Amino acid sequence: MLLPFDTHVHTCYSPCARDLDGAGQPLASPERYLSRATELGLRAIVFTDHCVEDPSAPGAVPFYESSGLGVISALRGELAGFLLTDLCQVYLGCETETMSTEWVGITPRAAANLDFVLVPTTHYHLPGVPQPASFAPADVAEHMLIMLASVVSKGWLDSVAHPFCEAESLIGDLRRIYDALDKAWLTDILGFAAHNGVALEVNGSSVTSVYEPHYALVYREIVQLAKSLGVRFTFGSDAHDARNLGLTPEAETWIISAGLTMQDFLTPAQLQAKRGGM
Repeated sequence: MLLPFDTHVHTCYSPCARDLDGAGQPLASPERYLSRATELGLRAIVFTDHCVEDPSAPGAVPFYESSGLGVISALRGELAGFLLTDLCQVYLGCETETMSTEWVGITPRAAANLDFVLVPTTHYHLPGVPQPASFAPADVAEHMLIMLASVVSKGWLDSVAHPFCEAESLIGDLRRIYDALDKAWLTDILGFAAHNGVALEVNGSSVTSVYEPHYALVYREIVQLAKSLGVRFTFGSDAHDARNLGLTPEAETWIISAGLTMQDFLTPAQLQAKRGGM
């Protein structure tokens, strides 16, 4: 296995990961993930449930209404009751949200208590998330770069979740958006990300998704540019069900086609060490 870890995993503590099996049990329970990780031979997983520090703050994205820091505490408590082994290390992080160019859902103080903080910039389908002026390609391209620049400027954040990804039924043809991107500005932003130690995620779900048919091709070009500038990467399945944990053969093929090797990816242990050094 090219990457024996997964740094983007949603448990049933996330509002979008609460499907049940035929017996009425959560498909995304922490226990099921740990069992599946053992089956796959994963060496580490990072739980990244959706979380913002203060869901009641004016302007907070409504999706996070029930996803405050209590989610992290509850998951931490549940994990404490498991007999964890050294076969698969377990890390506790979160996927937070960009509320504006100045405001992400987790402060440096809250982030200090986590192993990993993942931040999306293109959740345009969520009400309350900053939107482009229109879904004309030039407007989407400009807005994507503005939001990406705002996140990589915040060094207490670890990785940008599924960069440039959103359903093309909403944003339009991603190839046209990519053609409209200011490539010099993109290069500057990626260089800033490398300087600040903010990684880009390779999201296994996104690079193989039928809802973003042009993402795999477009993002490969962006990743190759980012790598040339010294950007590091994280890998996450974005699993919302234990059956979707880990690296699929299709995602591995994409990673290899993009020219990435295991050395380009930050492991959970490296992410934890980076955070501990802040």
